[in-house]
Amino acid sequence: MYAVFMLLAASAYGLVSPILRLAYGAGLSAAATTDGQYAVAAVVVWIFALFRHKGKRINRVQWLLIVAIGLMNALFSYAYYRALTVLPASLGVVFMFQFVWMTMFIDILVKRRLPGRWKWIGLVLILLGTYLAVGASPGAWRAIPLWAVGLGLVSALAYAISLYISGYNDPDVSPQLRAALVITAAWIAVSIPFPPSLLWHSFRLHPLPTLYWGGWIALLSQILPTLLSLIAIPHIGGRMAGVLGTMELPVAVFGAWLINGDVVGPLRWFGVVMILGGIVVSEAVGRKGESL
Repeated sequence: MYAVFMLLAASAYGLVSPILRLAYGAGLSAAATTDGQYAVAAVVVWIFALFRHKGKRINRVQWLLIVAIGLMNALFSYAYYRALTVLPASLGVVFMFQFVWMTMFIDILVKRRLPGRWKWIGLVLILLGTYLAVGASPGAWRAIPLWAVGLGLVSALAYAISLYISGYNDPDVSPQLRAALVITAAWIAVSIPFPPSLLWHSFRLHPLPTLYWGGWIALLSQILPTLLSLIAIPHIGGRMAGVLGTMELPVAVFGAWLINGDVVGPLRWFGVVMILGGIVVSEAVGRKGESL
């Protein structure tokens, strides 16, 4: 059940990129979509939390985790949504998916232990797959703004940190309450670069698109993934969550092709498959090899 929850969370998040591109096409800005998603998500999740939460009292360590996850959530949204203002959805998710090898290096720093050979083989496959998915020709790389690449990688790092520290959540603490607090902390943090006045300005200019797209983005990027992953990760662990989270990549690329009309040629699909293969080799095969 918890594995299915994680797959659903990843699939929902995979649809965020193509939906964001539609929202930008409807005249919304990165600020409006970011603020809008948190406003809608906070209201919905707090309703769940107030009427359905049951669990242990939140101690000081868990409070620190909630704040840290919320800050990483806000940093991810800011960096990723800004990058997608110029990057195609199918390309933005490739940069964001570098969280996989970043998580590996975070684990090295925390545990002060080098991973086994399968991890390194998986890392090579992921990097080669990224090169192919972006475009193997030098001209394809020159066409990508460096600041968008940088923000894409920042979003990956924020996601990696959030995923890694989520493994330390206490499963006995109410996931509804934790999700509400994480989203609230993220909303407060993201209000610094994107003041709520920008959301109000967008609502005055585009009331229906702001509500419509804000609701969809909130559902797919905050409500479903946050609730489902906070329920699942303490039971399956951050490592398995990383494997199951790979569902996000094919869903995002397929959604960008189907919804946005992105051109996804055979080389890019091969790169996506190679990234997925690298993740499976690194996590699933690597874990089996360590247990032998």
